[in-house]
Amino acid sequence: MYYWLTFVLGIVFLTLSISNPFYNLTIKKYLKLAFIFHVIFRVFLLIIGILMVFLGLYFESMVNNV
Repeated sequence: MYYWLTFVLGIVFLTLSISNPFYNLTIKKYLKLAFIFHVIFRVFLLIIGILMVFLGLYFESMVNNV
């Protein structure tokens, strides 16, 4: 059941990187950075989110094969 946690965390990271209101409420409010660093951070969150979703899919396929 760890793959569900990986899915949820991946989706939260994807939401943080894509949704501007959610990003403003959670991260931008506490992190005062230059614009370029916010862009780089959001791209990083997008990549991490995609990797976590695929990692969750991989974990799920390993559980179903056993």
